[in-house]
This record gives sequence, structure tokens and C-alpha cells, in this order.
Amino acid sequence: MIERIVHEQLDDLEKAGPGADLVEVFTESVSSRVMCEMIGVPESERKSLQRHVETLGRLSSTVPEALAAVSGMSGFLARFVPSRMGDPRDDILGDLIRGGQLTEQELMGMTATLITGAFDTTGNMLAMGVYTLLEHPDQLVKLQEDPELMGAAVEELLRFLTISHLGASRWALEDVEFAGRTIKKGEVVTVALPAVNRDPERYENPDQLDIGRTDHGHLGLGHGVHQCLGQHLARTILRVGYEALFDRFPTLRLAVPADEVPMRDDCVHYGPRSLRVTWDD
Repeated sequence: MIERIVHEQLDDLEKAGPGADLVEVFTESVSSRVMCEMIGVPESERKSLQRHVETLGRLSSTVPEALAAVSGMSGFLARFVPSRMGDPRDDILGDLIRGGQLTEQELMGMTATLITGAFDTTGNMLAMGVYTLLEHPDQLVKLQEDPELMGAAVEELLRFLTISHLGASRWALEDVEFAGRTIKKGEVVTVALPAVNRDPERYENPDQLDIGRTDHGHLGLGHGVHQCLGQHLARTILRVGYEALFDRFPTLRLAVPADEVPMRDDCVHYGPRSLRVTWDD
């Protein structure tokens, strides 16, 4: 299913032609379409849900804008989930319904979590990874010459980029001694994930992108019981997406100077707002 969607979006990219926005035509659509099919969300609802997720993930959204997005998302969930409870289908939501352990409200919350996570993080990581590989042509050539490196390349990109740049907050359940300091029970600690993933005491040459790196263990997808729920799905989308994109367009390159690519620097998850690309016909 992922391969089918990826290749359908690459067909659209080819039709759009050189100068197309990779975010709009490919990365954003791949991640949202995959999750919609896995949950059973109608294609007719996808674009509006995408707008709601974007608004909620934008730190500069006004209160009225955020409230309107919450209302739009809630309205969809209030229609969609109850309609499926009496008619569970062969998808993730259907499996959760047939399990019989979740209330309607819990099913709505779970569906919202799956939608917001897949629409926002995976799509941005897919786009940011392409941008980064195009800006590191030596690494891209290395990957094209040895496709077996794709798994390691995905892990290295997750470490190197850490698109969830606002960190992770944890509440201390008891007093903890750490690095000569006492974190008291009830205090909140926010972990700077980009700093952790580029810790020179943990990684050799941490600021260098090295797709041949074998020492991973990054926190780009969280840690312990708080690891990303969809991490294996995300890894699969990234592997399939990068491989198919550079196989179809081996001469892919940026259509604008790298420093003119607009970035989502006002959002919870980092990535290109748009990514104009070109290639040789």
C-alpha cells in the first residue's frame, strides 16, 4: 500500500514537471494518504484534516485559528468514529472497535493522535531528509551506489535532523540525582532532543551527516514507554519514499538556492514549508 501511494505521488510529481513543490505534491500527500487508508478516513476529508493539523502545529497560529482547527477536527471525529462503531471495517479503527476495550471518546482521541502524528511528523521528516541529502551530495551518491545503506541512512537522518526540536517534557516521580544535581519530585524536565542527538560524548563527529554510521541509538523517536507509536510505520514510509524518489529522479536537485528554501521555523516539527525541485528530463 505504501509503495502504491508513493509511486502514485511520484507520477503526479512527474506530471507537475521540474520546478514542482515536492512538499505539496509528494511528501505531504504520501504521509497523509497512508494514514488515511490505514484508519479508513475518506479521501474527501484528507485536505481539510491536513489544514487543521497544520494550524495546530503552527506556534504562530492565533487563538481563533487554533480554536477553529480544534472545532474542525472535533467535528470530523464526532461524525466519523460513531459512524464506524456500528460498522467496523478492515482497518486500524475497525480493529480497535472490535477489541471492545475503548470507549467512543477514547477511540476519537486515538484517531486524532494517529492523524496528527502521521500528517505532521512523517511528512516533514520525508521532506527534510530529501533537502538534507540534496545538500550533502557525497552522501546521496554513496546511498545511490549502495541501496543497502538505506536503513542506516534513515536512522542517521533521524538523528542528524531531530525535527521534533521542542524537546520532550518529563515529570519526576521522585527525587533523582543526575550529573551532580538533584531533580526534585514533581519538577518538570525538558530534554533538548537535538542536543542529545548531537552529543559529542555519545557520537563521533556528531555534526557530520554519515549514512554509514552504525552507532545509532538516537532519541529522534523518543525513549522507553514514550517512544513514537508509529515509529515502524514512519521508518517504512521514509525508506520506501527516499528509495523510490531518487530511483525515479536520479538527477533530482533543488530548483532554488538552499538558503531560499522557506522553513517551518514557527512550528512544533521542523521541515521545509515548500521544496521546489528540478531534474533532467
